[in-house]
Amino acid sequence: MVKETSAGSPMKKKRKTASAEAGPELDIYQKVCEHEEKEAKSCDLAADSALFVEVIKDVQDHLSQVRDLKNQNDAPPKLEALTSHLMDMVVKICIMKKLNRMDKLSQVVERETLNVEKQKCDSIKLTYQNLVYELYHLVNETNKCLAFKSDDENIQLVSLEEFMKNAPETVTSKFTDFNPNDQEQAHALRLARLEWELTQRKNLAEECKLLEEKKKKVVAEITQRKQKLSDLFPLLNSVIKATKPLQEHLGISGDVTRKEHALAALLPDPLYILYANIVAYKSVFATTIEVTISGNKDDAIQFNEALEVATSSGLNEDSEPETELPEVEEVIEVKKRRHRKSVQQVDPLEEKKKKLLEVHPLKVELMLKVEDGPKLNVSFSYYLKLKLVTVSAKVDVPSNITANTAREILSGHNILSELLENDSGLESPNPGTGYVLRKMGLSSLQSLVPDIGYAYGWAQAVCGINFLAPRKYCEKFSQQNVETVLKIIKKRLANRTHLARQMQQLEQNTLPAIPDTIDAPISRVSTISKWCSTTYQNFCQAQFTQSLIDEDIVTSSDLFYSVKISRGEASLQTFVVIKNTYPTLPPIFALNLNYKGVHNSSNSDEIRDIERVLNVNWGNYGVKSSAWLLSAQLTHLCSYLDVYLESLDSKVFPPNAKFIRGISGRNRRRPYTFRKIGTGIFFTQY
Repeated sequence: MVKETSAGSPMKKKRKTASAEAGPELDIYQKVCEHEEKEAKSCDLAADSALFVEVIKDVQDHLSQVRDLKNQNDAPPKLEALTSHLMDMVVKICIMKKLNRMDKLSQVVERETLNVEKQKCDSIKLTYQNLVYELYHLVNETNKCLAFKSDDENIQLVSLEEFMKNAPETVTSKFTDFNPNDQEQAHALRLARLEWELTQRKNLAEECKLLEEKKKKVVAEITQRKQKLSDLFPLLNSVIKATKPLQEHLGISGDVTRKEHALAALLPDPLYILYANIVAYKSVFATTIEVTISGNKDDAIQFNEALEVATSSGLNEDSEPETELPEVEEVIEVKKRRHRKSVQQVDPLEEKKKKLLEVHPLKVELMLKVEDGPKLNVSFSYYLKLKLVTVSAKVDVPSNITANTAREILSGHNILSELLENDSGLESPNPGTGYVLRKMGLSSLQSLVPDIGYAYGWAQAVCGINFLAPRKYCEKFSQQNVETVLKIIKKRLANRTHLARQMQQLEQNTLPAIPDTIDAPISRVSTISKWCSTTYQNFCQAQFTQSLIDEDIVTSSDLFYSVKISRGEASLQTFVVIKNTYPTLPPIFALNLNYKGVHNSSNSDEIRDIERVLNVNWGNYGVKSSAWLLSAQLTHLCSYLDVYLESLDSKVFPPNAKFIRGISGRNRRRPYTFRKIGTGIFFTQY
């Protein structure tokens, strides 16, 4: 607070001149200040503000009156009036200064009061934060207490019913009226069950010791008997050697049979069932089928022993946690003959993939052949982790078959694919294989087919694997399928041989001959100018084949070929789709004619009629045979092209085919129906 006094105040002079009287003056000043502070605390700010405005207004009024008195020209201003106005203004100014001091003092008081309240608020907030922290600490401690788990909770105890039934009455009598909500009683029950479990486990440990001693005695007896049997083996060998001259004299060779039987005993269950059934089938029907077991005997013995050890110890490699694999160090020799170590990190995913594709060392190989035809070699392998039998086939093609399309049709997979409906071997018949492959980061079995072979459904059937049956291996199930599958394979091999011989001539631009018993056009002008194989992608890219794709008549597992038939300026581009079940289902033709524009089934009824006769109405021509079916269809196609061109423009294409009317009916049909009447051959519309 600043003390306000005038510059010429006598009090100021007294403080400067008389230092002896400073004490009483300071006391008076201090009292005045205290009095004003008390007055400022109790004053009404609104009333002081109104008074301040009123005083200012009075001062303005006095100033205006003084100005009026000084501006009077007729008479000089009265000194008394001016003095009175000045005295009143001085008083008003003093009041204004006091009000100003009161306002400042009240501001100081309010500020001090505000600081006090702030300190109280800070103190309360700090207390609140301390309480919140203490509450948080207590909640954490409470949660730790509630989440506490003792080691006894990990012990697997017998059920409460079994405890109450088998434990002594002295222990269970306390819990006849057990209340689960009573914590003390529940704790006592837990202790009693733990004591009973300890007693039972001690008894079982003593019983286990007795059984271990008994087991040692049995193992000693078994070892003694094995020793006797091992001593017997050299005696048997000497007996067999002594009987060899007698076997040679009688024409009996038992060595090969014994070796095969010894290998057969080492086969996995599915391959053993397959081998036994094929041998039985061969002995009954006396066919030319040959079955052998390939593989190293020692490797098979070691493999089976390792498998037995893993099974007996309960190891499961798939469930083991992933651990850091050791680094493989290789020593590399450089020019200065110094050695340095290069560290190679083993990929754990590749290691798991190798274990997944673990195959049994022994395989069953089957050989079928057609008279004067190719020889089919089929190899069956068993993958333990996948629980699948895979098949790989190889065909020994005779030297007289040199055409590319003929050799392609005789490839191993083409012969064995879809022996049964929708069985291409690219998908696993085992539902669990998909989960195993996804775990290894593989999308499907198809990516593994080049390495492991095809997993045909019929291969699982002949090996006795039925994924829908309650048992894994079923010998009866395999016996029902071996004969059927072998007959289907032999028939498929014969059909493909006939088809390959036809393609051998087609690739030389020659139509194969048709038996005389089959009614077919004899004379034709259109000829085959090109025969080659194509792909499913090329078939899909052609615009005139979309209807066959949309109706799912053609699939990617079919065989696709392209043939070009020409006559003069006309050129017929044709896709030939051969089903794996040929000749049960005849080949499918898709036509595209280039003559004065492009004509196909999408824009020409005539081409659509030719396709219908070839693809739909072929069953009306009698029995289908694999030896001539494709040739007969191509022969008819050449004749139908002659009929179409000759009926379309007889001047450019001289008539060769015999038909009565080139166009008939409202739909203007052309004569695409071949009829043999007596010795004449005619084409009619119906």
